[in-house]
Amino acid sequence: MTNFAHVERRHLAALLRRTGPDAPTLCEGWTTRDLAVHLVLRDGRPDVLAGRALPQLPVLGERARRTEESLAALPWDRLVQKVERPPLYSPARLGPLDRRMNTVEFFVHHEDVRRAQPEWHDRPLLHDEEQDLWGSLRLLAKVLLKDDEDALVLIAPGFGAVRGGRGRTGTVRVLRGAPSELLLWAFGRRDRARVEESVE
Repeated sequence: MTNFAHVERRHLAALLRRTGPDAPTLCEGWTTRDLAVHLVLRDGRPDVLAGRALPQLPVLGERARRTEESLAALPWDRLVQKVERPPLYSPARLGPLDRRMNTVEFFVHHEDVRRAQPEWHDRPLLHDEEQDLWGSLRLLAKVLLKDDEDALVLIAPGFGAVRGGRGRTGTVRVLRGAPSELLLWAFGRRDRARVEESVE
């Protein structure tokens, strides 16, 4: 069975090499260099990510800042190599765990770079990859959509439907699209996701 996390990682690394370190992304305020640093830290330095998430612990925060600055100062090709090849001790080296942890992460961030470029175009995904992304969306939908005041129904023809949102307004919004596009929409890339929306 294909590990699509690995496939998306390779595609993203190739795209990063082409775009360079200063290209825009759909992650607000992040260039491609910022995104690459995030991915390297996620693969091999969860302690640093914890330090960034816990500002009340200044020692961890300072260590996180220094580590991020050190990575960001690397030559671009070396930083991209770190994105492409996680460290030997990383869980991303274990196929089943990599697939569970990273398929969505690398798909979404690959699209963050692709769709931020002026010349971006649609790309077809294999049915198996769409199936993997749909499985992830089914698990994550309640959390990803919990802050929306409307009731939401996300329908992927041939795959099924998931519900989310608070439903406080009495409005039911229906989104239709491929699992990959619905996933991007649920992750907040709403103005770049190819979905059809209607109100019922």
